[in-house]
Amino acid sequence: MGPSPDRHEARQSGPGSSRVRRARIGVVLVPIASLILIAVGQGAFVDPVAEQRQALAPGESQLIDGFEGAPTDGTGTDGLPTATVPGTASLAPASGGSTSGSGSPAVNPGPTTPGSAAPASAPPTIRPSPPAPQPTPRPSFAPVPPRAASSYLLMSPSELLNLPTSGAAWNWVVEVAGRSATPNLSAQDSEADLVILARALVYGRTGDSTMRASVLDGLKAVVGTETGGRTLALGRNLSGFVIAADLIDARSADPAFDNDVFRPWLRSLFTKVLDGDTLVSTAEGRPNNWGTHAGAARIAAARYLGDSAQLERQAAVFHGWLGNGAAYAGFKYGDLSWQCDPAKPVGINPTGCTRDGNDIDGVLPDDQRRGGPYVWPPPKENYVWEALQGAVLQAELLYQAGYPAWSWENSALRRAVRWLVEVAAYPAEGDDRWQPWLIDARYGTSYRGVPPKTLGKNFAFTDWLYAP
Repeated sequence: MGPSPDRHEARQSGPGSSRVRRARIGVVLVPIASLILIAVGQGAFVDPVAEQRQALAPGESQLIDGFEGAPTDGTGTDGLPTATVPGTASLAPASGGSTSGSGSPAVNPGPTTPGSAAPASAPPTIRPSPPAPQPTPRPSFAPVPPRAASSYLLMSPSELLNLPTSGAAWNWVVEVAGRSATPNLSAQDSEADLVILARALVYGRTGDSTMRASVLDGLKAVVGTETGGRTLALGRNLSGFVIAADLIDARSADPAFDNDVFRPWLRSLFTKVLDGDTLVSTAEGRPNNWGTHAGAARIAAARYLGDSAQLERQAAVFHGWLGNGAAYAGFKYGDLSWQCDPAKPVGINPTGCTRDGNDIDGVLPDDQRRGGPYVWPPPKENYVWEALQGAVLQAELLYQAGYPAWSWENSALRRAVRWLVEVAAYPAEGDDRWQPWLIDARYGTSYRGVPPKTLGKNFAFTDWLYAP
């Protein structure tokens, strides 16, 4: 993903902004015995989201109108309609409105004149809502062989020592390691995290003590720089610093700093409020690029701290995002038109899902919607690749911790990349090009392109780390 408006997390509502149509339903009864004029009644439109707002406790309506300081006009921060889906993943209207068996709003026939006879004819025919897209059979992918949990976040020192110290990919790591860096977690486009990570990789491969010392200086400089930023910036930037701390073994490099400063500060970031949100609330509430980046940062911090509760919780959240509603279903989704089943929204559409005969298996609905509601051919929406940056790093960090995350939901991440490349004809570009190298390494696919000479938003150097 090259430089584009995706750096700015707000968009105006596009041509696909939701609209509702209201119908007037009139019922006129004309008995044969006498002419009695019955007033025409007007049916009431049942708005599930509005009724959810009324049913919420005070202070909760903000989550309906948008997760992050949204306007009160029913649109989210990216200008698209939003809806809150609680843990049951249901958009059924609250009390005061009913629905027909088809899932369409029930019709209120309006008032009748006292003493008048009940209608003798059947009630007006209501056109049912279109059926939700249904999965079609598709062969399951073979699961990725699991690995035993490693005590290292990314890879062990012995694995690192097996990597080459020559060639274009290695030269790229060294080049980035030599760049200047000013750590700043509040700057969402900062690349300092990946410069520090490059230095840690060079140290891990060569034992260069000057690189280790510069990484330690970077860790000391980054503490507290999250203040004034947002959780998107924290989610994008934190993982690189934490992985670097693990690669240089910061605990032995400077025990006092690691134990008394770095670890307590790192733990505080789970719940530190930034612009109204925390790392945890973002990971558990936002099913798009914000949430996936926050989830990766949460996993990295939890692993470094040895916090099994945070790790297990985020593993369940990620599994839920991939499609396992039994693991977790507390996200707050926006427009649902790209969902396979709007009543059961997910982060990645399930295997075999189609709509109007079109393949939407593997779509990331909550980021694809940012290009507008469902339409075919599908827009090439760059937010989807960015959301995958956070998701791919989550999967790898969980894989190193012993979780079979790459295989969850029939290899959901493989299906997501398949859809982008093979269906949407939209391969990774710009700072997204590091992802296919890791995808190919885990799934045995061939989606990688030219070596990525760009830094991702939260990770990089995969052509060196995972070259075939």
